[in-house]
Amino acid sequence: MQVQPLPPEPRDRGAVRQSGATDTLAAFVADTTLADVPEQAQTLLRGCFLDFIGNSAFASAKAESSPAIRSAARVLDTAGGQATAIGESRGYSWQIAALLNGAYAHTLDFDDTNQIQTGHPGAPVIAAALAEAERLDASGASFLEALAVGYEVCCRVGGAIGPSGYDRGFRITAISGIFGAVAAIAKLRGLNRETIANAFGLALSKASGSMQYLENGSWNKRIHPGFAAHDAIICATMAEAGVVGAAAAIEGRYGVLRSFTAAPRPDLLTDRLGKHWTLLKTAIKPYPSCRLTHAAIDAAIDLRTRFAAKDLPRASIRIGLSPVAMKIVGERLPAKLSPRNTVDAQFSIYFQVAAAWLDGEVAWSSYQRLGAADIDALAQRISADVVPDMRKAGAAFAVELDGTALSQTVEDPLGEPERPLGWNGLKAKFLSLAEPVYGAARAAEISETVRTIDAATRMGMAIKLLRTSETNS
Repeated sequence: MQVQPLPPEPRDRGAVRQSGATDTLAAFVADTTLADVPEQAQTLLRGCFLDFIGNSAFASAKAESSPAIRSAARVLDTAGGQATAIGESRGYSWQIAALLNGAYAHTLDFDDTNQIQTGHPGAPVIAAALAEAERLDASGASFLEALAVGYEVCCRVGGAIGPSGYDRGFRITAISGIFGAVAAIAKLRGLNRETIANAFGLALSKASGSMQYLENGSWNKRIHPGFAAHDAIICATMAEAGVVGAAAAIEGRYGVLRSFTAAPRPDLLTDRLGKHWTLLKTAIKPYPSCRLTHAAIDAAIDLRTRFAAKDLPRASIRIGLSPVAMKIVGERLPAKLSPRNTVDAQFSIYFQVAAAWLDGEVAWSSYQRLGAADIDALAQRISADVVPDMRKAGAAFAVELDGTALSQTVEDPLGEPERPLGWNGLKAKFLSLAEPVYGAARAAEISETVRTIDAATRMGMAIKLLRTSETNS
């Protein structure tokens, strides 16, 4: 990685800044139009938006953390405002709505993922873009344009940080998320290159996110994208007003690639930028758990059908994981072998595989099985080991039961671009989450509105559909 020298102190707003990856990304955000975005990417972004809505609505109404998060938001935002928080009736200020929607979208750990970023691009980027698009009553085309540059910046910054960021205890979703959120807001506002670079410079001082939530299954994780979306609005607004941000925020001496990773991959920031879209590697989850558990879940659901249901609890299971997955979901710790809260269970290969093997599914209702004797007993019969050349989200699954041994390797879990859910699968997931909140008719209307977003769509009206008639308590 080329280390940039420290820039001179700017004497005024017009001070010359050094050209580097940060400025290249800023130019990409300023100059890209929807005509530059492949139709395949536009379709994917519509799907990601629908997925975001379903996850957020269900979490707003049903998740155990939402009442406390909502209560705090109302204390901070007593005057309210015009912005929509998904699944609620009252309005909020723009930045508080972004905070809530980012948190709701990520609460179930059911939101989209990107293996290049090694994180969740949609929750921070869409939460920020949603507030801004509603404030401006942007067109559907402008909204998709903003999502495209937001996702792309987020995924490239996350990819440049790389998995070693986790070794330092940092959460790549949160750190890369604020840069993607800034990009989306900047695009909707039509900011110029210099202003966007200043906003990135300010975002550097707000970029944060710790993996310490794994210590006790805390809700820090759920709020990370909300913090990123909230702070992105502040950074973009300050830059637009003329506040000068740090130069070379991403590649500089004290920038992202020096602070948050031991093995930066700076080439991923700008390689074929605008031609090769990393956002196309974004996946839609079929299970509400860490993506790194999904390949093993896929194999468990498939192989269990070869045995009688009454015999399944006697199985002994071995799982081979990538080095990255092993660190996050496979360590043989009490909180993973016998989790007692949802977050711990979401990051436990043992709980996830036990639930999938015994029940034939992993759904939000699976977390009602926390502490169940049969789940805990089977978890003790599951072992996990590192397979050095395994794909990051892949898994090798082997089971022995009553003298029968079966195995299966899943390199790409269901929902990856190589194994897409398709619009029908995505819609089915959305309706399962949205109908309990909105009812069947409103959920179907939302789905069709999102599927057909185009230049004629007015986002202000479309976003109002995401409110409910009753305020959640």
